[in-house]
Amino acid sequence: MMISRVVACALLLSVAPLAHAARFLLGYDEAPTVAKALEQLNAQPEKHVLLYFDMSQHCVPCAEVRAILNSEAVREQWRRNYVVVSVDLYAPGKEEREMIEQMRVSWAPVLVFLDSNGRRVTYTRELRSETQARLLNDFVTRREYAMSAVARYGGRHFDASAARLAAQGKFLKDQKAASEPWQVTRIDDRPRLRQVLAHKPERPTGAELRKALAGKVMHKENQEWFLDLLLDKDSTLQASGRRKDGLSNMRGTGKWYVTKKGKLCLELTAGGVDENWCRHVFKVGEGYYVSKDLRPDRVVYRFVLAER
Repeated sequence: MMISRVVACALLLSVAPLAHAARFLLGYDEAPTVAKALEQLNAQPEKHVLLYFDMSQHCVPCAEVRAILNSEAVREQWRRNYVVVSVDLYAPGKEEREMIEQMRVSWAPVLVFLDSNGRRVTYTRELRSETQARLLNDFVTRREYAMSAVARYGGRHFDASAARLAAQGKFLKDQKAASEPWQVTRIDDRPRLRQVLAHKPERPTGAELRKALAGKVMHKENQEWFLDLLLDKDSTLQASGRRKDGLSNMRGTGKWYVTKKGKLCLELTAGGVDENWCRHVFKVGEGYYVSKDLRPDRVVYRFVLAER
């Protein structure tokens, strides 16, 4: 029954070729759709399909993952093992949007790996190093996901530590098993504070944050919206945005300020957008992240700044 559901999912993804405006990975074997990629696997059953969700604009972690995948060392390891289907979450075409909805992915980057039956074997929302890329590649290409100790992943998020132990015949005690052998859980694509803290982020002071934000354009995203916020120096803001599902746009005005303790606050209610909060701010490279509290599992939201 589970296999039939997986095959049905693969058939849903059998859509017309995608017209990509952006090309993310260079030197890889690519296909326009999952259906075309699976056709190639009929002749090359040793390979897997890599569904690569990226963003063509305003995504610092996407650029970081892209740089690792396009590095010579990683590309030489990966290119012979995968047929890549790329999807641009920021500016998707019609067929790309259908794939996004079917896979229920809202954030990038996300890497989803399928076997020759179209069954999801694992996924990840981050690659921090070439070493992690090598571990992930080994996990997929050596089919470690099919080993008795690892099969309980059920297509879940890749855990490098768990994979390393499982390859040694061990298993993390706190790794929950799926309720059936190939249970496919929903992809958890939401960025977490734990990922941000792993990069040893900066914590800008209130004065530093006010100076960085005033007069700039904030390109922010949440679970449903891509937002462009013009932050005026008098603490007012002009907002425009579009839903990630493409169903509507918005415009409105609001307010922004920084508290004495250095928290960023937004007050914006317009056009279906509700951004009313004060949050901790972390900075990693050119990207900013905001978190409600300091719990490592807390979902964070991100933005980048640009000149007007």
